[in-house]
Amino acid sequence: MKVLFLAAEATPYIKVGGLGDVAGALPQALRQLGADVKLMLPRHGSIDVHKFGMNKAMDNFPVQMDWRHEACQLMAANNHDFFIENDHFFGSRFKAYGYDDDPTRYVLFARAALEACRLSGWEPDIVHAHDWHSAAAIRLQWSAHNRAGLVFTIHNMAHQGLCANSNWPLLGVYDARGHLNLMEQAIYAADVVTTVSPTYAHEIQTREYGFGLDGLLRQRDERLVGIVNGIDVDIWNPATDPLIPARYDLHNLEGKRQCKMELQRRQGLEVNPDVPLIGVVSRLDDQKGIDLIVQSLGDLWAFSDCQFMVLGSGHEPYENAFRAATWHHGDRMANWIGFNNEVSHLVYAASDIFLMPSSFEPCGISQMTAMRYGALPVVRSTGGLVDTVPDVSQEGGVGYRFDSYDKGAMLHAVSRALRDYQNRPLWHHVMQRAMSRDFSWNTSARRYAEVYHWARELSRR
Repeated sequence: MKVLFLAAEATPYIKVGGLGDVAGALPQALRQLGADVKLMLPRHGSIDVHKFGMNKAMDNFPVQMDWRHEACQLMAANNHDFFIENDHFFGSRFKAYGYDDDPTRYVLFARAALEACRLSGWEPDIVHAHDWHSAAAIRLQWSAHNRAGLVFTIHNMAHQGLCANSNWPLLGVYDARGHLNLMEQAIYAADVVTTVSPTYAHEIQTREYGFGLDGLLRQRDERLVGIVNGIDVDIWNPATDPLIPARYDLHNLEGKRQCKMELQRRQGLEVNPDVPLIGVVSRLDDQKGIDLIVQSLGDLWAFSDCQFMVLGSGHEPYENAFRAATWHHGDRMANWIGFNNEVSHLVYAASDIFLMPSSFEPCGISQMTAMRYGALPVVRSTGGLVDTVPDVSQEGGVGYRFDSYDKGAMLHAVSRALRDYQNRPLWHHVMQRAMSRDFSWNTSARRYAEVYHWARELSRR
């Protein structure tokens, strides 16, 4: 099966958020199942042509944009990763997002990707578009003769690609409400809509999480599927990880104690492998529940001798709050404001408890990474956190969940984890259960392959 895989970002070329991880890993997993997957991105200015050994696969070709044509090129990093080149809209822009003309830029990307396929004679069986940035491809293909199956994946409902009706000639669609919503157009036109966890697929059909599109999603419920993301289990593997000071696995956890002591030494914490260490690796904003953590630090230290390590950047008041807490409680609190890949590996390896109290979380990757390293997650019951972290009170549980988005509920869940930490045989048993879970992309890829066959079937009706 031939799949055109469209996204605004993908590792290792450019990553802004979780979409970059998915678009980097899922095509590889699908290829291992035998699919012919062509990944296509805009060639943003931050993507180094020389670093990735890119060659010109197609010289200037015209792409119709309402009354004018834009000249684009197709660049190739290899025989399956391709890039739409246009200096004005992509090459001269360092970032993937954040420009006033983003809707125009990404409609151009969608049109150019489809045109490049047509000119090359490569006809996809499936067009798989991710988030609003490539949503136009779904709408444009919808009315095509003998078209491909259309799959649209929602990673975050909060960003929908709203633009003025003056852009309607770009899609051939006019909206009486005075604006176009690119995500809405794709949800309407796709054969199958997927999102990144079963629970999030349910949540986005509610007013609280649907951001105005819950009604349309309820109408499309029979063709809405939630598939949990995976993680790269070769990169995130404590048994082989070259970025941590000691390797370990679920059968021999001594290396985890050594990793904890190394982090304690580096960060100026009291060096004691028996003190419970709570870790956070996160963007520091309200969606990630950082407000609850900041409100709770004093309470945590009042009833526990735990240590706390935060790695991340984001909302400046939160950054400053963690700096101040470290200043006043340096033997128990440490922070690394910013991001450092090596430090992130060490935080996962050193932590006993991983705190992730998100207000909403379509899927989440950090909780799966934490479990891979034997850090038991404390999470709010939302989105993919529900699907990946069964509570220890349930059979097969691997973490601690709470429902209400408030400080008291979070502290209660943390206190449960700290209590269980003192029961070392129980704790090690749950750790080993968490570390043995399969979070590879293999399972997700098989589900997407099923969706592709379904979408192809639907497109022929």
